[in-house]
Amino acid sequence: MANIKDVAKAAGVSTSTVSRTINNSKSIPDDTKARINEIMKKLNYTPNQNAKSLTTNKSYTITLIVDVDDEKSFQNPFFYEIMHGIEKQVYKKEYSFIVANLKTMMKKLTVLDWLIKSKRTEGVILPSSMLDSITVESLRKDKIPFVSIGEPIHIKESITWVDIDNKRGAEAATFYLLEKGYKSVAFLGLNQTKLFNRRRYEGYLNALHSENIEIDSKLIIDCNNTKADGYQSMKALLALEKCPDAVVCADGELSFGAIKAIKEHGLAIPEDFGLISYDESKIAELSYPTISTVNVDMFEMGQQCAKLLFEQIENQNTRDQGILISTSLNCRETTKN
Repeated sequence: MANIKDVAKAAGVSTSTVSRTINNSKSIPDDTKARINEIMKKLNYTPNQNAKSLTTNKSYTITLIVDVDDEKSFQNPFFYEIMHGIEKQVYKKEYSFIVANLKTMMKKLTVLDWLIKSKRTEGVILPSSMLDSITVESLRKDKIPFVSIGEPIHIKESITWVDIDNKRGAEAATFYLLEKGYKSVAFLGLNQTKLFNRRRYEGYLNALHSENIEIDSKLIIDCNNTKADGYQSMKALLALEKCPDAVVCADGELSFGAIKAIKEHGLAIPEDFGLISYDESKIAELSYPTISTVNVDMFEMGQQCAKLLFEQIENQNTRDQGILISTSLNCRETTKN
């Protein structure tokens, strides 16, 4: 295996010139860089990342901060889709990618402080739920680039974030049900404490307002995102004097319980009752009937988080920005064609 001395000898330059070429130093002419890079390819030479780090005083590492006590997040397959998206971009940049637990203590420092003080990371990606004004101030003070997974609404400061366009997704789902001839659309799974859920509710309301349909509070159900809640809540909806003939489920788990209740009520899906659910697209394809869904691209969300982080790393004057990832409808057997 070739080393840096072999490259220098073949190029007729010093090892320090090769090193500066690897680090894209402005002191090396472009034609010299091109020649050295070509020789490195021919010799199949790969710069040692540790040596590169010592030369530049950079870690070449990106960190995803998580809370290991948040079991629901780790059980959610979308969490790993985000990680996959981040890793895809990190690999392209030839950086390392690590996952660190927020509550870990290293040498009497929080893991975030330890990463920053010991210069073990070039940038941080973390869920909006972990961000507060103190954390933002600390990251800014130490000039550590960071990106929030999810739109932060509890922080006054301007920061960079990436989220799913949940409002448009629920809006499109509600419009679709109305276009297919369903007259009364319910919303199952309202949770005002979670921003993504509120945005989905807002999209549902927007669609009804646009069609001049009066809002019926009885058709809006506040419940947890579980199969059991979906079942009980749908039974309650079907027991109403003016019961709905369609529903938008704010979470995939709810739809499984809702479908069971609809069948027990003797209604045919999708002829008598239509249903569109958020998320769970892979499981939705295997259920019976297959479930129409609002699909969210968490892989793309992870990619965009990493892209925005690298923009900050490469240009400290990059402006803060927020990006919404579009959703799409996948209509299956729980809605009319």
